[in-house]
Amino acid sequence: MFLTVPYLLLRRMRARREQLVEQVRYEPPPRPYRVSSNNISRRRRRRRRRIFPVRISLSEIDEHDIKERYRLNSDAIMSLYELIKKDLISTTKRSNAVPGIVKLLCALHYFTSGSLQSTVAEAGGITQSTFSRALSEVISAILKLSDQFIRFPSDTTDLQLIKQGFQGISGFPDVLGAVGCTHIAISPPSEMEQMYRNKKHYHSINVQIVSDSDMRILDVVSTFPGSTHDSSVLKQSGIHERFEKGEFSGWLLGDAGYSVKPWLLTPFESPLTESEIRYNLSHNTTYSAVERTIELLKSRFRCLDNPNGVLLYNPEKVSKIILVCCIIHNIAVVRNIEVDLAQDLRPPIKDESTEDDTMEGTAQRDKVVAEYFSGKTAAPGMYRERFPPSSVKCVFL
Repeated sequence: MFLTVPYLLLRRMRARREQLVEQVRYEPPPRPYRVSSNNISRRRRRRRRRIFPVRISLSEIDEHDIKERYRLNSDAIMSLYELIKKDLISTTKRSNAVPGIVKLLCALHYFTSGSLQSTVAEAGGITQSTFSRALSEVISAILKLSDQFIRFPSDTTDLQLIKQGFQGISGFPDVLGAVGCTHIAISPPSEMEQMYRNKKHYHSINVQIVSDSDMRILDVVSTFPGSTHDSSVLKQSGIHERFEKGEFSGWLLGDAGYSVKPWLLTPFESPLTESEIRYNLSHNTTYSAVERTIELLKSRFRCLDNPNGVLLYNPEKVSKIILVCCIIHNIAVVRNIEVDLAQDLRPPIKDESTEDDTMEGTAQRDKVVAEYFSGKTAAPGMYRERFPPSSVKCVFL
């Protein structure tokens, strides 16, 4: 009996315990949160939807504002876009791809304003990085049109029209173009900094332009650093080779930075006779066509002459931008789209000739003076009345 009592107590205690355990609801503690690749992918899928800014639309801009911002009218812009749109359409399958016309409008805005990329991108409704890629696309697309819009004509009819245009200015005969150089400020590569420093002590690219009397650009060379002399640029250009081969019947007009050649007529340094004075007056008036062309080009595209900055690209890209601006300039000229001349353009850099005049060139110039500017064959004496001989000599000394 003594041995059975503890056993019974133990059984009762065990049964009571089991009863209590069944009544209590057991809840295990929460497992610690572990970061796994699955959790990261879920969070990425749950990120907020991107909000795209409103992109620019040509149809929502007034025609006057279009001309002010892009230096072209809407018809010219759309015509240009039709020529290059196949190179600007995005191939990505993503939604909200930048339309080709937006890329073109942003690039035009940059060319005409010379503003920072971020400012132009914000105005166009795209990011700065997107604009940087779009600008390269637009440049490459427009460069494909260079042979269509910038070419020195070889057709006899076209050459005759150019001669008539120049002769209508001041009576100078057989002129096929006026050649001149201008400097475009850049940020130079550090390893060639001195090569790009010009006479005015800023860094630039020396750009040669040949224009007709209507300020249409016929030929462009935009690959030489600012330290290169104007005559050296001409000597290494394709237009020099074509005239040296006698491909054309006529001549170019150049300023005092060039030496006189049979196909390149320059003014007399010190005119001595009435005929030479008349020649200089007519030459100066006719040659001013290329000077006006350069001023118009820089006024239309302020990225080429921005008093507050320079083009911050490598020289190769700057050369392409210059050529693109010349193409668009010709489109504007053909469509008679005018622009006001800017009043803050950098003053031109004038080189003095580093070569002696050739005997053939001197003989050709004397022949032109005798045939067209002598007392018997000269144009009306209005030049002598407006510019007395004494003052003319001062101009050309």
